[in-house]
Amino acid sequence: MTLLIASALLPLLILPGAALVWLTRRSPCRLLWGLKAAAVGGYVGLTYHLGSWYMLSTHGRYVLLGLFAVGAGYGGWRMRHQVFWTRPRGWQWAGPGLAAVLLLLSVVGLRQRNQAREIPAPPVNLTVPLRDGPVYVASGGSRSITNPHLKVDAPELQTWRGQRWGLDLVQLYPSGNRASGLYPTALARYAVFGAPVYAPCDGVVETTAGSLPDRSPPARDTARKAGNHVLLRCAPDAYVLLAHLKQGSVRVESGDSVSPDTRLGRVGNSGNSWEPHLHISAQDTVGTSALLDADPRPITFDGRFPIRNDVVRTNGAGRR
Repeated sequence: MTLLIASALLPLLILPGAALVWLTRRSPCRLLWGLKAAAVGGYVGLTYHLGSWYMLSTHGRYVLLGLFAVGAGYGGWRMRHQVFWTRPRGWQWAGPGLAAVLLLLSVVGLRQRNQAREIPAPPVNLTVPLRDGPVYVASGGSRSITNPHLKVDAPELQTWRGQRWGLDLVQLYPSGNRASGLYPTALARYAVFGAPVYAPCDGVVETTAGSLPDRSPPARDTARKAGNHVLLRCAPDAYVLLAHLKQGSVRVESGDSVSPDTRLGRVGNSGNSWEPHLHISAQDTVGTSALLDADPRPITFDGRFPIRNDVVRTNGAGRR
């Protein structure tokens, strides 16, 4: 648990804070300070777009932009009387070198983030399966920098390749965080836990599971990765999995016809899940040797291909 908390605080608070402090420090000349400002600006932009802000508050990324503006203004004011260019000597090259590396990494990261919006194959267009307010995309997109599901490209994970372009969805409190606390173990403190899950299409239920226990974070069931789930046939060539459902909440059976008004179950924390969220992925077939042993399909919601840190608005429709 300590490692998980540290992994949240380091990229969202500690590293950006250190970069902003560095921005306010003087450089040998204005040109090199400008390089530093560009590097810190790129890093702030990368953190704004890719940081897991739902861990703390999605409002925090706007605070980060404001702090960058203040830091850049103050640092620029401190440099106003410095010469435009002077050649660094000895250890003075360390700052420009670090800035150049940081700027390069930020540009590469932002480019990959933009590429993550490219739809990699013919998509399956669905409706949002959660209806209670805005839905936050914790993982999604066509690049690994925004979507860790692409790890199934590894040869040893091919039996799970159907989730390659899957999405992880959560809901947020008005404060902008997904839970009451940084990493609570009580499931009820997560905003999405127990939220109704609706069918994202007109279709037929293929398979279900609903008796597996909900585990307290960060415990996971790595043997039964999907946990409680519903697999739907949404079209002749589109099968959609909704996973990590709450124990005892699945209310459909194989062969049932469903529509976007049909409630399938509720969000839980069963299977290979660190914390409550809804996993949704699409594939071409049912799978042969395993549930997700099939070629993947990307998902769009009303024609939009969501990636990490997107907020998907819903109309609140659906029968409870």
